[in-house]
Amino acid sequence: MSEQAEDRYGTVHQLPDGRVQVRFERRLPQSVETVWAALTEQEQLDAWMPGVRFEPRVGGSFEIWFGGACDGPAHVSGVVAAFEPPRVLQLGTIRWELCEAEEGCLLKFSDVLVFKGPRSRTDIANAVLGGWHNYLDLLEDALAGRPVNHEQPEPDYAAREVAGRP
Repeated sequence: MSEQAEDRYGTVHQLPDGRVQVRFERRLPQSVETVWAALTEQEQLDAWMPGVRFEPRVGGSFEIWFGGACDGPAHVSGVVAAFEPPRVLQLGTIRWELCEAEEGCLLKFSDVLVFKGPRSRTDIANAVLGGWHNYLDLLEDALAGRPVNHEQPEPDYAAREVAGRP
């Protein structure tokens, strides 16, 4: 996506290797350094995504426990694939990229979908899109100093048109 584009509701892309990836872009009024701190400093991370723990280095381990009524796996773990302060953090296939923008920062987020079990590819894409949309909203609330409500419902992606969704 271009730096001019922003899609708060995400898009779905087929990768060259056949995997499916969801992507979001969010323009944030805070600096790259401020957003980086919210992604990587445990106290700030706990405010908006409390189930994340990782070693801040390439090759370090990470674990994410998704709370509430998570439609996907409740726990994900793996290796930190990229750690390039203050621009790139990648936990397994979950990637945050931060770019300078005219008024703050452009956050580019992506995650590769895992299609397992009896659910349809569309249902899984909807669940992942809804979950990450919600976490990105919580990040924005935390950065803006607004109350972070972990009980807010996820957007209903079954009723939304999403580019590239299976």
